[in-house]
Amino acid sequence: MKLKYNLLLLSFCIVFTATSQNSQVYRFFNKGIDAIVKEANEIDSDYEEEKSNHVYSRMFSIPVLYDAVINKACAGGETEDESDSELLAMDEKRSAVIDRLLLDMYCTHPEKIVMTEEELLQEMSLAGVTTDKKPALEMANARVNIPENVAGGMKTTVVKPNYWTTNGSIAMNFTQNYISDNWYQGGESNKTMICEFDFDVNYNDKDRISFRTHFDADLGFATTKADTLHSLKTNTDRLRIESNLGYKLIKNLDATVKVKLESQSMPSYYTNSHDFASNFMAPFDANFSVGLNYKPTIKKIRLEIFFAPLSAYNYRFVRYGKLTSRYGIRAGRHHKEDFGTQLMITVPRQKISQLVNWYSKAEFYSNYARTFFQWENKFDVSLNRYLTASLNLYARFDDSAPRLKDEEFGYWQLKEFMTLGVTYSW
Repeated sequence: MKLKYNLLLLSFCIVFTATSQNSQVYRFFNKGIDAIVKEANEIDSDYEEEKSNHVYSRMFSIPVLYDAVINKACAGGETEDESDSELLAMDEKRSAVIDRLLLDMYCTHPEKIVMTEEELLQEMSLAGVTTDKKPALEMANARVNIPENVAGGMKTTVVKPNYWTTNGSIAMNFTQNYISDNWYQGGESNKTMICEFDFDVNYNDKDRISFRTHFDADLGFATTKADTLHSLKTNTDRLRIESNLGYKLIKNLDATVKVKLESQSMPSYYTNSHDFASNFMAPFDANFSVGLNYKPTIKKIRLEIFFAPLSAYNYRFVRYGKLTSRYGIRAGRHHKEDFGTQLMITVPRQKISQLVNWYSKAEFYSNYARTFFQWENKFDVSLNRYLTASLNLYARFDDSAPRLKDEEFGYWQLKEFMTLGVTYSW
């Protein structure tokens, strides 16, 4: 029985020697193989040995810092409890020999350690290999029947990787101030409430194809004494869906198809008037473009630069005839369309300090008859897990609607608001 076991072990070592001559792990463990053989010769058993044994996997894999080896060394050695079966006792003795070799490597050659046991389990999880996180000693004590056709004698379960991820956040922000009628500086009492919802669906096969859909909805109301016809008026209102489908050409450069749809959900009324300046689908803007998306990292700041030369299609629809001229559409029509060049520079949600996150997006479009530019910035300050303060800044230029031209700002439009509220993210 000993002879059969020794021949199998010697054959396994010869195969390993032929395939691993240039391996640092081989050069280190070579000195310990004789010790393992000697230790194995002292093991007596009446059981017929299996052709593969998982106990040796730690010796012939990449150098990993196993928790069980360190814990046993700190506890003062091996446990003295006797196993219920002679086969388990044999595995314990083999595992103890390998533990001593690993501990010797940890002490004399720490530079050879590639990763910790926790990092190994994380990589196996990302690769789609399911495993239970157990100490090495428990794994050695568990007898498993390993199929003969499994390469390397390691039993694994491979599952189809999931390339889809989702995340989102919802925030409720409130402000309130009271000013008496005789306040020496004047002013007006008001209350505001803003709800923000963001949701992302992402697909990335880690090779060529990537897909991202982002939906965000903002809706806010404010009270004002100056408006006697409306108890509440919207101060922000947006519905927006953006989708990107990318095909990787080279590192950090994708051929991308981009779609953006944008409108609002509620009417926005003029002060002391039943007439509204905008409403749902008035206007409705759609943008379809094909171009290149470059994603560099500059001083730890991730960027996305999308450029679509002469391949961006813009469509605007206004369902109310009385508002068409306000948004640059000729009388008697409800829509307009054109082709042009588009440039978008996006800074995805970026942590600029321990508490502050920054998001920025600049968008430029021109068909050489009209020009559109929009730049939005959002700074979030996390006061604790749920309480967040936010600063939102918007700048917009659009010369397609002459009725929106202002005497002071011209075609430039500015918006800013700061909020404090509760945010939940997942």
